Amino acid sequence: MDKNKNESELEYYLWVDKVIDQLKGRKAKKHVVHGMWTPSGFFHIGNSRAELLIPAFVHQNLKINGLKSEHNFIVDDFDDFDKIPQGLEIKKEDFEPYLGKPLVEVPSPVDDFKSWADYFADGVVSVIEDFVIKPNILSSYDSYKKGLYDKTIKTVLNKSEEVRKIWNDITKSSKPKGWIPVMIVCENCGRSATTKVVSWDGKEVEYICNQHRDYVDGCKHKGKVKPEKGHAKLPWRLHWPATWHIYGTTFETAGKDHFAAGSSVETGHAFCRQIFKSQEPFQTPTEFLMVDDTKLSGSSGNVISLKDWLEFAEPELLRFMMASYKPKTVINFDLHSNKFFLLADRYEEAERIFFEKKDKKEKREKQLVEIYKFSQVNNIADKMPVQLNYSIAAIIVQTFPDKSLKELSGILHTRGWIHRKTLSSFDKERIEKRLELAKNWLDKYAPEDVKFTVQEEVPKGLKLGNKEKEALQLVVKALKEKEWKQKQLFEEFYNICQKVEIKNTDFFRAAYNVLLNKDRGPKLAPFILTLGKERVIELFEKV
Repeated sequence: MDKNKNESELEYYLWVDKVIDQLKGRKAKKHVVHGMWTPSGFFHIGNSRAELLIPAFVHQNLKINGLKSEHNFIVDDFDDFDKIPQGLEIKKEDFEPYLGKPLVEVPSPVDDFKSWADYFADGVVSVIEDFVIKPNILSSYDSYKKGLYDKTIKTVLNKSEEVRKIWNDITKSSKPKGWIPVMIVCENCGRSATTKVVSWDGKEVEYICNQHRDYVDGCKHKGKVKPEKGHAKLPWRLHWPATWHIYGTTFETAGKDHFAAGSSVETGHAFCRQIFKSQEPFQTPTEFLMVDDTKLSGSSGNVISLKDWLEFAEPELLRFMMASYKPKTVINFDLHSNKFFLLADRYEEAERIFFEKKDKKEKREKQLVEIYKFSQVNNIADKMPVQLNYSIAAIIVQTFPDKSLKELSGILHTRGWIHRKTLSSFDKERIEKRLELAKNWLDKYAPEDVKFTVQEEVPKGLKLGNKEKEALQLVVKALKEKEWKQKQLFEEFYNICQKVEIKNTDFFRAAYNVLLNKDRGPKLAPFILTLGKERVIELFEKV
């Protein structure tokens, strides 16, 4: 954000600027920015909003503002394996014996991974650098085993009555007197959610594994252990603030459900202040990312992962989308319609505005410039890069399905879609990448009304009226007479409709019926010029 901006302008061009100004008030020597996720199922782009990209933008902007910052991404692999997600080709009975055990100790559902946690975490770890996100990746399991949580566990044990009162007061529950909020890992069955601490003598805890859970029962083992080095862990409502205390977290966001009255943010802040004697982090609730009007769920198997994203869109587009919306705003992302093109269109608009030589930009233009900067995964080019509109890319790859990406790039250049006379190697790579992504989107996500196949012959059984046939023959005549520009050809279609006295809708439907065997298609004038008038003439003459 412009350091000279006066107070009256502090609506901020980007939401992250406001976060930085609020963090500056903490006077911290070093800021610690956190994201946290449990590797029980698939990590999806909805998770990436709160747990990766928002923290990454805050971390990036803290450094831009000359502040020290550390970015951590915590993998909560000490959590229980409590559900078998859908979408996995596994035998459920093979994994049922591991229910209730730490995710890091459950076998991987596929070969070549050390554990269940390792497999699902790979969906994040293996691709985050493609999005220029480089946090320290920390394992909760390892942190407990190394003893990082030992002091906080003993603090909770020593203050268990105070913890109980805070817990009951905020959550309106009725934890009984004598309740000790620490989970011991059973020495017999290896589970923690099934154990109950019976007593604490200052050195060891006595426990019994007799708690019933929906997914597993306790083994009834009784034991006594020192609550350290991973033999004990904290329940979520205490684990979260203990983590803030241990790392000195200054910023973290989470899904809005955590911020409801009586939820984990409210208890976490109270435990942080009253039990661990620390300052809680600055937090902002983050709304859901909806895809096709559905909230994504890592346990359903029906998700869009970061790897999936890279198959159909550039990483810059995900960063652009996440930077564009304030965290408290729901993002409705529609992947299965041509509305998806609008995201790419907005990004390219921001790129044009960034490179536009203009003395004074409007507020919205300045905002798009800032969002564009945060979207980048590489150094920004010295001059405006060549752009290929996503919808045009989707048309080209379907119009010439047998052509290579290099050949398609050449067609775009020679037929006027790319206006620059010479293309750099960077430009060519960028065009070919967009074509490849468009192909993948068409294969996996595009709705039927966007897909088409150019016909080799007039579709069998197609019946056209006399006026429709006459109109198409006049198109043939027009195409033979001269070379057309897109705008003039479009106007000629309407002249033909008036001459033949045919409805515009009937004319266009007839043209698409012949060319694509569909009632609709891409804009007809540019499509004909791209396809090549010879091919169009050949088909229309056969009507």
